[in-house]
Amino acid sequence: MREKVLSLSEAAGWIPNGTLLGFTCQFLENAPMALIREVVRRKTRNLRVATLPGGGLHVDFLIGAGAVEAYETCHCSLGNYGPAPNFQRALRLRSIQMKDST
Repeated sequence: MREKVLSLSEAAGWIPNGTLLGFTCQFLENAPMALIREVVRRKTRNLRVATLPGGGLHVDFLIGAGAVEAYETCHCSLGNYGPAPNFQRALRLRSIQMKDST
């Protein structure tokens, strides 16, 4: 029987440059941070990200690492911890393509 469990490194290998990533959770406690950190370690770039209902720590981390080229969302925040700083900076600097889906 074929093994169905991948290591984080193997899973991140399925995410090449330019991939469209979709996330359905904005809450800090549900963010797939181990995978996100591995994607950043691999220096994956030009990602397109879409979040529904909104983004959180995981997307902010990707933006801060310079991995995101385009982002579609209605908001990105750290919840009770306030605005997502990398997202806010990217908007001000226009360093990512933004599509507002409110």
